[in-house]
Amino acid sequence: MAKMESSLKNMLLSLGVICLVCAGLLAIVNAATEKKIARVMADKTARAIAQVVPAFDGAPLDTTVVLDGREFAVHKAMEGDSVVVGYAIESSTAGFGGPINLMVGFSADGEIYSTAVISHSETPGLGAKMTDETSRFRTQFQGMNPAESTLAVTKDGGDVDAITASTITSRAFTAAVQQAYNVYLTAKGEEPDAVSAATPQVGEGGSDE
Repeated sequence: MAKMESSLKNMLLSLGVICLVCAGLLAIVNAATEKKIARVMADKTARAIAQVVPAFDGAPLDTTVVLDGREFAVHKAMEGDSVVVGYAIESSTAGFGGPINLMVGFSADGEIYSTAVISHSETPGLGAKMTDETSRFRTQFQGMNPAESTLAVTKDGGDVDAITASTITSRAFTAAVQQAYNVYLTAKGEEPDAVSAATPQVGEGGSDE
């Protein structure tokens, strides 16, 4: 077999073939994993919904709400065909290490029922403590009525005790809860809470992790 002549044309041709093969392999792998990833995320979302709202019948009624130019997923937990027992709302903010994605649940009367961390990139042993469902930081939100409380850390004049040495994470988590409450109000046809406009931006003031 004759050896291919070493030239710029042949080198470019070989490189092109290699790129096409690699692209084809990536497409095959993506097609094989895309549905699995979507299924895993759907299962994770379903578990988070069940965790943050009172017990309900059947599947939640899914809808979306647009607030401040962003689209938020709202899951209504139903009892029968007409009674709403709770709202599970997906919310996200920027934390210390990256996005913090939460599912925040509200009872029908607007109290926070519970919260669930869907994903995060916070520091292990510091901001990542927010994933501990039994911690004081997490349990303090349960039963809180945002209409009667200030959703901000105490350092900023609010009613939320921050995680020790993790102010940025605590602010981000609390801001995500406030954001979810505004979505809840919008979903019910009410005006969003003006408190959110006064909530400090993540990273402002003080120490953190």
